[in-house]
Amino acid sequence: MSYQLLSATPVPPSYLFSLCCIVTDMNEYNTMQKTFEDCGFADDCEYVVADNTNGNAFDAYQAIAGFIKQANGKYIIVVHQDVRCIDPKVQLIKCLDELSAMDEKWAVCGNAGAIGYHQFVHYINNAGKIITNANLPARVYSLDENFLVIKKESSMTVSADVKGFHLYGTDLCIIADFLGYNAYVIPFMVKHLSLGNLKDLEKHLHHFIDLYGRKIRSRYVETTATKFYLGNSVFKSRFYNLPFVFFFVKAKQRIKLLFKRMSTPNPHKKTVRYE
Repeated sequence: MSYQLLSATPVPPSYLFSLCCIVTDMNEYNTMQKTFEDCGFADDCEYVVADNTNGNAFDAYQAIAGFIKQANGKYIIVVHQDVRCIDPKVQLIKCLDELSAMDEKWAVCGNAGAIGYHQFVHYINNAGKIITNANLPARVYSLDENFLVIKKESSMTVSADVKGFHLYGTDLCIIADFLGYNAYVIPFMVKHLSLGNLKDLEKHLHHFIDLYGRKIRSRYVETTATKFYLGNSVFKSRFYNLPFVFFFVKAKQRIKLLFKRMSTPNPHKKTVRYE
């Protein structure tokens, strides 16, 4: 029998950056890669490809989950094949060092996102239109997918039940929030050649909303040691856990269990025995 001791020191990454891309057009990808190499992303970097040149072998969520698992960089860059690098590698290093000094709990950052209603933050050349905001980095709650940087040690991932090629930047931001991390827009410039497929995004949006509606639903929780109510707001959680109110929450659960047992026998019959 052998034992492996858990180390408080993480295994050092093999590279500083892993540049990861879903590729449908190898010529366009090669052009993208060359612009990054010309900006210094050659030494201490690896390039990882999800090959969709012969059809969609991967959707974006499958590909990014694979990138995060397999990439060996300290920072995982997920980039579109139609992105062209403008700022040098030293600028990105500077941005990430400053971000880490400001907030060690960051997990994902990018070049475009939103804080809330009509509060957009950009640092991008978007199809020839250069948009920049001052006082970056800025904390955001969604990120555009054209250029994303994920901190490997944060153990981030994407949802396993969301499919398609849209909103994975937002998915990463929401998951980061669940895990206690933050997301930011940083001042690192690239040129994104297209504005994205907005028509296809609209088709995907309903699927995304439905899945997250289920995930962030309010719910009654019972463990082997305690029970409580989780609301989708701080007020709901506190209110429904007040002793008088929680009495009725439990009553509702008893009624639901009664009707369930009337229609479906308990498949998990309990047996208790003693030594």
